[in-house]
Amino acid sequence: MSPAALSLLWTILALMPTPHLRESLKALLFLFLTGHGKARPQHSKTKSPSALSRFLNRYPWPTRALIRLAREEAQKALDRARRRKGP
Repeated sequence: MSPAALSLLWTILALMPTPHLRESLKALLFLFLTGHGKARPQHSKTKSPSALSRFLNRYPWPTRALIRLAREEAQKALDRARRRKGP
């Protein structure tokens, strides 16, 4: 994983208010990255399907802060891509 991606991952994890939410997010991200089309909560080895469902549907996580962070990172990526193309 690139240093920029790792930095973004750690920043997102730091936004989670509790260790439980951080662990649930890690489990979901692992499922998405290694799922190969089968990213279902039943396939998680670290969290139960009900815990992942509660994370997505009940727990109040900082949505606005995550959206703001995603926008900033997208803008940085666009700026980097523009600089590479030349004059």
